[in-house]
Amino acid sequence: MAQYTLHKHVYIALLTAVATIMGIVESSLPSPFAFAPGAKFGFSNLIVLVAIFTLKKSDVIILVSIKLLLTGLFTGFSVFLYSLSGGILSLLAMYLIKLLGPKLVSVVGISVAGGFFHNVGQLLMATFISQTPTVLLYLPWLAFFGMLAGCFIGIAGNSLLYKIKPINDLFMKENKIWMTDL
Repeated sequence: MAQYTLHKHVYIALLTAVATIMGIVESSLPSPFAFAPGAKFGFSNLIVLVAIFTLKKSDVIILVSIKLLLTGLFTGFSVFLYSLSGGILSLLAMYLIKLLGPKLVSVVGISVAGGFFHNVGQLLMATFISQTPTVLLYLPWLAFFGMLAGCFIGIAGNSLLYKIKPINDLFMKENKIWMTDL
């Protein structure tokens, strides 16, 4: 049992480190979408997606919290606020949609929903900070690119989850139903 716990903690630490580094690197790069400033692929969300399917909810919440805090230390407080609001709403949406089960929604569908709600969360924070709802007019653009990025992240996540099936067998029995359909 102690070895299982150690392996799980090392796995969580590795995922957290990779997600944090990916987030910091991506935040230092210019937006890949010239006509949608601020839109990014969200590569660190690939790690969060993998965690959702390989860890317990409480472990994923710890991973996301540490990732957000560490990334915020390197990118600044305002980026932290936007990442926090987007990350929380995205994670909540992905878990709620995952409840539908693998017969109704795929890993890609869960990721697309996460991309959409991440942008909704960020725009809600921007609305709160700016005290003007006109910021929400940017939602159609960001929603489109968030769902597009979510699609790419979902495809990559689906492939990665297939490759790490043995890890899922070690940590999470609840997700086996999902993993058999990959």
